[in-house]
Amino acid sequence: MIPAVDRPAPELASTELSGTPVREVVRSGSDPEAALEFYREVYDGRDMAFEPSPEGFGFRYRATGDDRVSLRTSSVSAARSGILAPERQYLLAWSVEGGIVVDDDRADAVTLRPGVPVLYPAGRPFHVWAPPGTKHLVHVDADFLEAVAVVGTDSAPVPLAFPVTAQPDRLVGLQTVLRRVARPLLDVSVVGPDRAALDLRLAEAVLAAFRTGAGPPERVAPAGNVERAKAFMHAHFDRTLAATDIAAAADVSVRTLQEGFQRREGSTPMAYLRDLRLEKARLGLELADPRETSVAMVAHSCGFRHMGRFSGSYRAAYGEYPGDTLRGRRRLVGAADIVG
Repeated sequence: MIPAVDRPAPELASTELSGTPVREVVRSGSDPEAALEFYREVYDGRDMAFEPSPEGFGFRYRATGDDRVSLRTSSVSAARSGILAPERQYLLAWSVEGGIVVDDDRADAVTLRPGVPVLYPAGRPFHVWAPPGTKHLVHVDADFLEAVAVVGTDSAPVPLAFPVTAQPDRLVGLQTVLRRVARPLLDVSVVGPDRAALDLRLAEAVLAAFRTGAGPPERVAPAGNVERAKAFMHAHFDRTLAATDIAAAADVSVRTLQEGFQRREGSTPMAYLRDLRLEKARLGLELADPRETSVAMVAHSCGFRHMGRFSGSYRAAYGEYPGDTLRGRRRLVGAADIVG
């Protein structure tokens, strides 16, 4: 998602039609401290720094998209480094000039070549060093990409593990899709099913390029108790979970975990789990083919065992019954076929 911190800025242009928010955010300036504060917010960064630049400092950042997919460009006149930990996003990135080093503090560091996309590590913080220049990114919401990854299967969406680099022959299709969808995705007047279809097409291209096969995702749990609990819930939301299970995964008592969630989320662990399951179910219903999938199948895959309670909670959250979402919406898959 485009961070909420961006929204009040006077340079922001926003369009919201048919319930689908499309936002354009632009930031620029010559104050390194203001730039550091901004990039910390965007990437949940720490230990970030700009190296001195003899020609002075300047930066420009642009992001356009919705809550599923956004295209971003970041240009900085100084070399920079820091630890990035964007929460619940998958980041596709490529550099105009090349030379960005991902995991430069590790033996398996990856150096970006000009114009060649990589996927930044997901599920763990990572260190990056970048020379002066321009970087392009595609931010894909984690819930969305994980739901697309299991379309047409009986599997529940779970956090995904990707290599940072992909084979050159697998990148060809992704780069072709990027060229075709970039212009309409950068147009804030493209909304509703048309934008949803473009989001889906790009997500499918990312999966085709970087997914290496089935298997349990390799995750590094975040440091905090609440973060560990949230990571566990995202990985196991389809199972029957009690507060004791979540607390055990976070290595704290139930009371400590509840207090942490109240401070950080203004909620309880079980309420967070319910909302997570509802979000997963909504994406599953939007992506499903109603000729092949039932509401019960989607609900069960997202951890709901009581259909009446699921239906009531879903309607309270989204203003319609789950069957309405499955039957009444224009299918994203069908729209993608039209765009393709």
